[in-house]
Amino acid sequence: MEYLLETNTAKFEIRQEPLGMWDLWVDGIPTLAFESAEAAARSVYDQHTGYVVWDQLDNHDAPAELDGWTLKE
Repeated sequence: MEYLLETNTAKFEIRQEPLGMWDLWVDGIPTLAFESAEAAARSVYDQHTGYVVWDQLDNHDAPAELDGWTLKE
């Protein structure tokens, strides 16, 4: 299972690992791992992604919750 979000700055993906953790990918590169998909989505909104270009933006268009992402099963 994975979630997708395309913004004006980057393409974000949240992918579930086989052992249950969730990886955050930015433009095809893995950045951080989280305990839940919701926590990964929140890190994008809070700009704590490990992707400096995104994390230093003054404004962004990411949703605060996972329900604003596209689910890809």
